[in-house]
Amino acid sequence: MLLGGCVELTVEPPTGFAGDGLPAEIEVCPGCSSEQVTSGEAILLVNAKLSGPRSNFTANFAIDGEGRYIGAGLYLYDPRRECEDGGSGCRLARVGHLWLDDSMGALSVGDGSLERFGVRDLAWHPQRGLWGLSYDALNDEWGLVSLTVPDWRRTDNHVAVERYTFMPGPVSDAATDACYWRQMLSGLGFVGDTLVVGSAGKAGNGFDARGGVFSIPSSFLEAPSHCVFPNDRTLDPKYYACAPLCEVEALFEDRVGVAGDLTEDPQGRLLAAVRAEDPAIMPVDRNALFHVDMAAPGAAPASTGVVIDGLLAGRDIDGLARVDGVLYGIDPLGLVYRVIEPTPEQPDVWSVVVHDDLSPLFDDPIESLRLRGATRVVVEP
Repeated sequence: MLLGGCVELTVEPPTGFAGDGLPAEIEVCPGCSSEQVTSGEAILLVNAKLSGPRSNFTANFAIDGEGRYIGAGLYLYDPRRECEDGGSGCRLARVGHLWLDDSMGALSVGDGSLERFGVRDLAWHPQRGLWGLSYDALNDEWGLVSLTVPDWRRTDNHVAVERYTFMPGPVSDAATDACYWRQMLSGLGFVGDTLVVGSAGKAGNGFDARGGVFSIPSSFLEAPSHCVFPNDRTLDPKYYACAPLCEVEALFEDRVGVAGDLTEDPQGRLLAAVRAEDPAIMPVDRNALFHVDMAAPGAAPASTGVVIDGLLAGRDIDGLARVDGVLYGIDPLGLVYRVIEPTPEQPDVWSVVVHDDLSPLFDDPIESLRLRGATRVVVEP
């Protein structure tokens, strides 16, 4: 006679990770350089795929089983470097991973939200530092993060994170942050000294399907702060920014918006990678580069005439960065484009060519790789 019954399955919590360095389990780029050899100008990339291999990279890697996690990975890429073996491995090195612990606040550690907390894009400024565009999946809220890399010469940094969530409120309330109800915030970059955010042309809970470009006030970047609001039942002291941060600079037409990233063009204008969500407007496998005139708030974005066609679903140009005067675009699976821009001598010359492919450096790029943002940085020798 067979006896039936229930078998209780248990999963042992992580044993904990303390001290310097990073656990071997989260190394997903065996082809990367083992030393941080880049100095001077380089491109900083964020791998937005979550860091836990046991979860098929759908969750962050638990440090201790108590709500603390290792988050997104940062990488330095030098597109100009020539590797002796003819490959790309010497061009790319890991910087480290975000460290999601008590510095994010005791309430965020306690509610489990850091398990799926991610960073969507990066922006760096020599005086204003390194910033990221963050998404809290548990609470379905976007925000900005200030990131601190302890030592740019190392490949195993614990990158410190300070988070400022966009102020919530009714969609029609002027006191609600203009970025709060956007379905997809997709780009972050500095234009001069101004930090700008880009949104896709998708209808969010605010029912506005026009993509947009938003500026962040310099006063916040100089002295970022948190506030507790009476209607926040958690009363979390390290979660919300104190005031609305996003100010509308430009809006695209309906169902058109920023597909990936924002950067400067050689004349200091804002340059955005744009796509449409409706094939009647523009082929949905196309990214187009648009200018936005920051000196004329409210002016309609204007196409530069440069397009990249034949992009597969999910492979928009999610990273834009300029190194040594050359503009590069990077897609989520590591394909690198070089954009040939017009010059005073050749004002009508625009072209886009494939420059590199970083995907072979990763052990399983389909599962573990999503390069969702890029920015130029300058690393001191």
